[in-house]
Amino acid sequence: MDVFSIGSYRFWFGLILRVRLILNQRPDIRAPVMEVTLNNDAFVTPGYIFIAPYETELPGPYIYDSGGNLVWSGADGSTSELFHDLQVCPYEGFDHLCYFQGNQIEGYARGRSIILNNDYEQVATVQSGDGLTLSDMHELNIIDDTLILIAIYQPRPYDLQAYGGPAVNGWAMDGVFQEINITTGEVLFQWGSLEHVPLSDTYTPLGLNPVVGDGTSNATAWDYFHLNSIDKNDDGDYLVSSRHTSCIYKISGQDGSIQWRLGGKNSSIQLLDYNFSAQHDARFLEENDTVTIISLFDNASNGLLSTSQGNLQLLSNQHAFIGWGAHPAVSEHTSDGTPVFFATLTDPQSMNYRAFRFNWTGEPTDDPALRTYAAAPGSATTFWVSWNGDTEAASWMFYGTTSDSDQFMLLAKADRQGFQTTYTSTNYHPQAYAEALSSDGTALRNSSVVNTTSSPPSVD
Repeated sequence: MDVFSIGSYRFWFGLILRVRLILNQRPDIRAPVMEVTLNNDAFVTPGYIFIAPYETELPGPYIYDSGGNLVWSGADGSTSELFHDLQVCPYEGFDHLCYFQGNQIEGYARGRSIILNNDYEQVATVQSGDGLTLSDMHELNIIDDTLILIAIYQPRPYDLQAYGGPAVNGWAMDGVFQEINITTGEVLFQWGSLEHVPLSDTYTPLGLNPVVGDGTSNATAWDYFHLNSIDKNDDGDYLVSSRHTSCIYKISGQDGSIQWRLGGKNSSIQLLDYNFSAQHDARFLEENDTVTIISLFDNASNGLLSTSQGNLQLLSNQHAFIGWGAHPAVSEHTSDGTPVFFATLTDPQSMNYRAFRFNWTGEPTDDPALRTYAAAPGSATTFWVSWNGDTEAASWMFYGTTSDSDQFMLLAKADRQGFQTTYTSTNYHPQAYAEALSSDGTALRNSSVVNTTSSPPSVD
């Protein structure tokens, strides 16, 4: 590892902090490996990294720390479903975790939004309302504590003759969003692109590829719009991003009319020495009577080009945290653009729709998991302990019995070593348990008592 210092600032570069998850006591957890190649710890914002990679061995929602250590795996074992948009969200006055889970169908998905408390227990599920198809993966935005904005890809019959498709039995994909009361499921507002944006505004021709669709059936409806983000301002109006029209729309919260268009074929606003296309993640940042400031992820920009997906999160200290979408990378930058953090998943085939940095306190209901191994009675004993989702354990106390006594004795205290902490005693301990301690020494939780096994642990 190459390290150099300037004053009190320490910089890490090169191939560093690579984590190989050798989870000897948790064969059920096969999390992606995060490789950190830049970590300017004097400037990196405190908090954890929230991602939900897919097209990887085990897709799922995952939390990592800035060292690339796994904190929580929410993967449920499914390899057919995908997860998107893992983030900390405000719900009923407390921080929760929320994410989308469902099945991908070409460029969209059918599924539901899931909300967990800090015990990682599911407290709410949200699906689309008013008889529409299941929710899409492209947006999950909780606002006003109990309301959620979701996207829906709704096929509708449409005359496509003017665009080279069928006049009868043609199908177009309506880019719909709904604002829903999480508690009641009531749809409070609904908007659809087909009512407001003509098909001629698209840059994506009918039948371009299977993702776009040929418009000949409801299963292959022409995705001319491709809605990929929804936001809401204090005045009750909405900001909608459309990848396939390369346009951002401000939508009236009163009647759904388009107040202005930014970009695309019919922009209401002149762009001076700047253009964008195929963008994602348009967000309101600031507004007054004369100025609106928004952010977006430009998929046509120079630099680390991400041809699809991606997001920009503006942190409270004005740093930007970026998920690079089709590239399974994340980065953090100061307000002048200086990079202070960069990490990527080592699986080159994986992708990650959005990434975030948040503070989070995880208090899992599951007990810590412990495995102990000794080659034979009388030989040294190795302990492996972890606690999936815990953020409070700073150290571990290891207890064990001996061949001569079934009374548990304290063997050692070890600082937390990341997701999994390892300790080896030179003595043989037939039974053992581990106790998690907080940074102030408070006892948090014990593992179950386990019998030491002579079966060699599998190494991933």
